[in-house]
Amino acid sequence: MPSRAFDQLRDALETAQGMAPVKAAVKEFAGQLGFDWFAYLSVCGPEIDTFSTYPRAWQGHYINKKYATIDPVVQEARRSERCFAWSERDLARALSPDQVRFLGEAGDHGIASGISVPVSAGFGRTVLFTLASSNRCDNCLVECPFLAASIASHVDVYARRWMLEPMPAVAVKLSPRERLCLSWMAKGKRMSEIAQIVGTKVRTVEYHLQNARRKLDATNVTHAVALAVRQQLI
Repeated sequence: MPSRAFDQLRDALETAQGMAPVKAAVKEFAGQLGFDWFAYLSVCGPEIDTFSTYPRAWQGHYINKKYATIDPVVQEARRSERCFAWSERDLARALSPDQVRFLGEAGDHGIASGISVPVSAGFGRTVLFTLASSNRCDNCLVECPFLAASIASHVDVYARRWMLEPMPAVAVKLSPRERLCLSWMAKGKRMSEIAQIVGTKVRTVEYHLQNARRKLDATNVTHAVALAVRQQLI
């Protein structure tokens, strides 16, 4: 089953003309294998590129809390060279209090188990491709590590192709406050820090960032920052 689904995924990625078809193809692949969500994470030093079909509330929470720095799945991926299965019960061993809280919050959003495939992409860049479920997952890919690595590599190649593609000119108009908040986010500031810098409340900063995200048709605030930079809006 995984190999047949991969054949379909490979064909869909080859004919994709943009990030939306890439995401749709990977989402379809995840569903064929019985998973609820997928996540793609590319880490190179402090730079992180990510997209997923996780619940939107969890995506925003994960980014705003900078959870990539404590995520036990990400940490395991950095230690492992092979595909691995995980669940809240498996990961809860010997974790810090922050990581235990992280797993609890992920569980509150329905994320219970998954399979993650780490890939070394060269020049210090690491890719982590994850399929996740609200129930106990099928470990089909763990039993096929070379197939799993090939799947993750294909997703990475086509994701990078379209993430790095020059953006067409679009008539997006951001307000001065929206540009200001996005600019500070691009410099690595948290919403609480931005609120102090510009002299306003955190919820006001969040309001401007979410408005900008909607205008840019971004999946989350981090994606909005990337789009604003690429379109030279900030």
